[in-house]
Amino acid sequence: MTSTRPAVLFMGLRRPSLEWKAEIEAALGRDHDVFVHSDASLDRIGLPEEQIAKFFMADSVDAIAAQSVERMRAAGRVPSSVVCWGDRYIRVTALIAETLGLRGVGPQAALVCGDKAAQRHVLDPHGLNPPWRRGTTVEELRAAIDELGMPLIFKPAHSSGGKGTALIDEGTDMDALLAATTSNYVESSAFVVERYVEGSEHSVTGLVRDGQVVTLAVADKFLDEAGLSTVATLVPSALAPWEAERLHEAARTAVRAVGIRDGGFHVDLRLGPDGPVVLEVGARLGGDLINSHLVPLATDGRVQPYRELLGVLNGEPLPEPAPATAKAAMVIVPVPDGGVERSLERVAGHPLVTMATDWTNPGKPAIAVVTMLDDHEVPVVAKSLRAWIEA
Repeated sequence: MTSTRPAVLFMGLRRPSLEWKAEIEAALGRDHDVFVHSDASLDRIGLPEEQIAKFFMADSVDAIAAQSVERMRAAGRVPSSVVCWGDRYIRVTALIAETLGLRGVGPQAALVCGDKAAQRHVLDPHGLNPPWRRGTTVEELRAAIDELGMPLIFKPAHSSGGKGTALIDEGTDMDALLAATTSNYVESSAFVVERYVEGSEHSVTGLVRDGQVVTLAVADKFLDEAGLSTVATLVPSALAPWEAERLHEAARTAVRAVGIRDGGFHVDLRLGPDGPVVLEVGARLGGDLINSHLVPLATDGRVQPYRELLGVLNGEPLPEPAPATAKAAMVIVPVPDGGVERSLERVAGHPLVTMATDWTNPGKPAIAVVTMLDDHEVPVVAKSLRAWIEA
């Protein structure tokens, strides 16, 4: 017998298991049937075989979307919402929603958000960009460096999660830098070069319905020594209220500029001496456990971005933001000799740890720890966690 409950189709797979489990739980909590189509292994996801399907990113976006639509129709289930689980799946998610007449970010916004150069073009009139240039060749890369001066950041135009991002200095090998465009999730050697902006880094999360934007939280991001990778995230931001409001407003402006119609978003920014600068607009709810754990914990459960995203995609009104009543942080801790499992066992006994999970960390294993902060600052907690694991 075919279920009469609404169905949600998740496309892709979020990297941390804590996130995709939380998103599935949010859907089940709203009495949805859950379907997942992905190019990643779904062995651990725990859904019946008829509710999961494999696709191949080597196929075209049109082909993947058509396959997913056909599979859902063959199962007798047309989803009421389609949700993206990664930047590389934004275009196919938008196309499925458009094909089925569902709410979604829209194909044009998906194109813009999947291309860092296109984002820069639409943000230029709003004063939210650093000086930047785009290119596809070593010659264009050298010309951009000569024109912009250093320090600079190199970014493959179609990558996500910081893949291929590098700081450009006097000793940078230009050919090796251009080779990093293999991180693009489409076949392209396109890149952008941007002036490095000094300042604190943040991420704003929120929702859009019919082009109306609501921001739910500002997170502070703590970076490694190179200033490129996140090592900790804090919600709510420790910024003064007036500074946080500048980020809220910059994020709302950026989301309107890229044209997101319905759905979730995250906007990463630097707050520099001349004000907010947008680093990237993502047409989906972001990661780093911000939406799955930190925002709900910091608001005592009054803001649940995953649940509220499904509501918006099903035509419900935008939620009202709620003030934070606590502080919650995610800290990435490198794993010493002994492995991930031992580190997870050790850290479970730390008095500040709420939960922990393994974490995909380029070059070295790590775990991600969620902690409810009291009067402790994030760097102090991170140091304490490392010492606790290594003891």
